[in-house]
Amino acid sequence: MKRTLTLTISAASAALLMACSPENQVPVDEEITSAANDMAGDVATQMPDMTPVEDEDPAADDDAAASEDMSLPTTDIFLADLGWTGAVPAVTNMRNATRHPGYDNQPAFLPNGHDFFYSSESEGGSTDIRIHLSGSGNSQQITSTPDSGEYSPRNYSAMSGLYFVRQMADGTTQHLIHANANGSDPQPVLDMTTIGYYAFNADRSVVALFVLGDSFTLQVADVESGETIVVAEGIGRALYSEPGGDAVLFTSGNEEEGWSLNRYEYATGETSMLFALPGMSQDFAAHRMGDGTLVYLSSDDGTLYSRTADTDWAPIADFRGAMINNVTRMAVSDDGTMLAVVADDRSF
Repeated sequence: MKRTLTLTISAASAALLMACSPENQVPVDEEITSAANDMAGDVATQMPDMTPVEDEDPAADDDAAASEDMSLPTTDIFLADLGWTGAVPAVTNMRNATRHPGYDNQPAFLPNGHDFFYSSESEGGSTDIRIHLSGSGNSQQITSTPDSGEYSPRNYSAMSGLYFVRQMADGTTQHLIHANANGSDPQPVLDMTTIGYYAFNADRSVVALFVLGDSFTLQVADVESGETIVVAEGIGRALYSEPGGDAVLFTSGNEEEGWSLNRYEYATGETSMLFALPGMSQDFAAHRMGDGTLVYLSSDDGTLYSRTADTDWAPIADFRGAMINNVTRMAVSDDGTMLAVVADDRSF
């Protein structure tokens, strides 16, 4: 049965698309554990946000067997309201935003709004970009490409159009694409074909790239010339612009276990290690408060944590109390009032 959705687009999203054609408090878990997840290291290296699948025939090496070695996780995107006491957030009103069987992942809020782009599995098994509309709670498909997959959508302003990573049918060729906000006229930004994730600087003249290879590397490219430099090797999948666009935030493995958050400053070319993420977490989000303070969020073993540069990680919510399991990627709206997290599919 086909369902017809009546879409109500917010003013911010309408302008974007036209430009180019404490009640319900989530409980805090008092017993915090940092038990290691044996699969964390394996999942960290899958692209894009893939989960390994058991292969009954390890000797199989044909293309069909290779394609079955990886599968998209079944995930939904959940939204919650954020309230603030100073630099400490409180999480309320957690709800399932996508309610769609299969893969819904990589949410990215539109600037100054609560609508968000995300990557979603379509009926044919490929992934396309969709936009979730906060006003109606419905979604609208942006790309429709059965022979390729689209991931990591980003929008930077009403006139910036849409960026995303397109994975071609061969499963290994991955371009960084710029298109109009409605998905039309997609064009490669760079000649590189091994791009996994990306993060632009403030004026989008420079882009930081997660580049696939024998070792996953952080490379920084000049968009006009295409020239790149290698900044770090062995990085994790989480790669985001620091709010304001002066730097890129990325992860790398600790000597012991787990992941560290690092900062590369575009202007100076300097890289610094900020701090370790909690437990075995490899995902994070960052939000800049009105006074300039950066607040970082990360989740481990069902608990959501927050911190600033001058404070340690502190638990702020127990996702398990809201039946939100295996939280990975997350994003905070520009105004700091909305949190999006990716977790196990609850579309049933």
